[in-house]
Amino acid sequence: MPRPTPLLRSIALPVVVTAGLLLLALAGMLLITSRSLTRMTPLQEHLVVIQGMHDQMLAMQRVALRGLDEATPVRADILLDLQKSLIQMARAPGLLTASGRQGLGAAVDLLDDAEPSPRERLQRGLTLLQAALVEENRAHASLLAAIQAQARLEKRLAAASLILIPLAAALVLFLLRRRFLLPLDNINTLLSRLGDGNYAPARVVSVDPVLEPLIDNYNHMVTRLARLEAEQQARQASLEAEVRAVTRELLAHNRSLAQADRLAAVGEMAAGLAHELRNPLAGIQLALANLRHELVDEDARSRLDLVGAELRRVTDLMNGLLDQARLVPEVVVAVDLARTVAEVLALARYQVPPGVVFEQDIPDAVRCWLPENQLRQALLNLALNAAQVMENGGTARVSAHIDAGGLAISVSDQGPGFPETLLRGGARPFASTRPGGTGLGLASVRRLALDLGGTLQLDNLAPHGARVTLRLPCRPDET
Repeated sequence: MPRPTPLLRSIALPVVVTAGLLLLALAGMLLITSRSLTRMTPLQEHLVVIQGMHDQMLAMQRVALRGLDEATPVRADILLDLQKSLIQMARAPGLLTASGRQGLGAAVDLLDDAEPSPRERLQRGLTLLQAALVEENRAHASLLAAIQAQARLEKRLAAASLILIPLAAALVLFLLRRRFLLPLDNINTLLSRLGDGNYAPARVVSVDPVLEPLIDNYNHMVTRLARLEAEQQARQASLEAEVRAVTRELLAHNRSLAQADRLAAVGEMAAGLAHELRNPLAGIQLALANLRHELVDEDARSRLDLVGAELRRVTDLMNGLLDQARLVPEVVVAVDLARTVAEVLALARYQVPPGVVFEQDIPDAVRCWLPENQLRQALLNLALNAAQVMENGGTARVSAHIDAGGLAISVSDQGPGFPETLLRGGARPFASTRPGGTGLGLASVRRLALDLGGTLQLDNLAPHGARVTLRLPCRPDET
């Protein structure tokens, strides 16, 4: 749902407050109107009563006019009907005065009296009814005047409401904006800046006491955040310094290992040379021994003995060199290959350009008993070789799986691939086609594979890239 714009937010509260006050004013006017209608009810009832009294007077006047003729007597049933009408009128709830009710009661009693003549009773009844009507008219005029006065008061109240409600709304909005909205907007702005590391405290000037705890808590929070941020930055700087120091040590160790690999390659070459020279030296010694038996001259025999002694010394040197070349094998341990590769790649990332990315695809279940240190060095050599051939950056991928042939570890790159001479001749010490390369990295990996009874395979990928596959016998971890 989209958030409202600042303009809509700025006018929303005034509109809501004004609408609320207007609704309150309309509700008050509706209540006043209802009360006015309620006051009109007794006025309407009294008008009905007055109209009835007028009708009764007209009826009595008509009867009285007919009774002026002495030849036409006033009938008793007519007087009885007039008496019943007056009784009903005297009981009507709309009468306003006690004198009017008493006048109607006296007229009823007069019509019921038998001593005066009917004409005289009618005349006196008309007089009493007229007096009661006058009292009721006066009461009606007073009631109407009171209703009019109340209506005028309500009119003034309505007019005052139309003036005072906007003023009250403006005052309320001013107080709300100054005491609540502005501090809350300030806090909202400061909260939005927290993500940028701006820990400025909020001002406590002109803040409503209700908001003071909120402002104090916010200021306490940002002060604590600023302190924690400073501590975090100091801790991060310390960790970065430690990482740089450890990285320098690891790089130095890696250079030492590379030098050791070079020395090992030289030693391997020297051991091979010594092994190849031992057989010719043994033949020469045998030939000298046979030649010595055939010679008669003691001086010639002495010279041959000197040559034989030197040959034996050379042979002893060769045997000593071979004895030194026989390395004590590293103890095998249960290697978690996924974890080991992740650690090796983390080290290699400090030695490659930023454009080179390392990826690994190794299941967590791949575990074998292997010489871990030699395996780590071999994986580091393969990862660095893959990174060095990608001059413009790329992805070096390390994958591994276990099949019927044992453990297969593949390191692929997106470089130009291996030359055909290296694919045909295989990895050999000091045989490298890369400028500045020594060929010792692949040679050390090949030596590890041969020592463990495995193989090292080099392949090119289409359309470009190379892959090195190291296959080793795998004794699975049964724990």
